[in-house]
Amino acid sequence: MHALKLKAHIDRNHRIEIQLPLDAPEGDAEVIILIPDTAPPPAGGLRAFFDDLDRHPPERRYSKEEIDAYLAEERASWD
Repeated sequence: MHALKLKAHIDRNHRIEIQLPLDAPEGDAEVIILIPDTAPPPAGGLRAFFDDLDRHPPERRYSKEEIDAYLAEERASWD
């Protein structure tokens, strides 16, 4: 399968018109539409996220050994 990446504009009637390159073969094709998220990025970025974690620590912290044991148990449950 060959992939083409083209830019398109969705008009007010919710339609897209595209012109494929001349080397695009005639026949069936699968179309995937990726629409960018409209939500703004988190304010302050990653630093603000970690600062917020520091201000609101979890009720219980887990030791490395507890985390390792949980992960080992989880992995053991996989097929």
